[in-house]
Amino acid sequence: MKEISKRKKQGIRRTGVQTEYYTEGNVVRKLESAYPQTWEEESPSKKVRKNREKMLSMNFPYLVVLSAAMVVVLALCANYISVQSRLTSAIKEAQKNESNLEKLKDENDSAENMIATYLDLDHIKDVAMNKLGMVYAKKNQVITYEKTENEYVRQFDEIPR
Repeated sequence: MKEISKRKKQGIRRTGVQTEYYTEGNVVRKLESAYPQTWEEESPSKKVRKNREKMLSMNFPYLVVLSAAMVVVLALCANYISVQSRLTSAIKEAQKNESNLEKLKDENDSAENMIATYLDLDHIKDVAMNKLGMVYAKKNQVITYEKTENEYVRQFDEIPR
């Protein structure tokens, strides 16, 4: 009781019901109703009437439009799922191809390194000179010529002197 007497009360009228606010502390306002609110319960006949009106408002054209909308939504969902699955399979295929490419690149690099290790220029020179009887050309055997306009030599033409 002392608490209520300490509160400052302000009367405000709204829709015929006296509503009082009180201030607790310095700025907080809380609602305190002078009259308790009562809810009118509808009689069963009013509820039944409202339900019948709602049911009648869902007539045949409304159901047709609703059904068409549901069919469209289902079609869109099915299309979305199929596109999503195709995208997922394409991504998996691309990842598989990328891993296959990396594997082939590694195999190519290893084969290239193997060829580079077998390429021994001293061995080639030895085979060419000793087994095949090849010798270096002498200065009087080398013929030089000027480049032509096309910058290439035709095999069947005469070599210019």
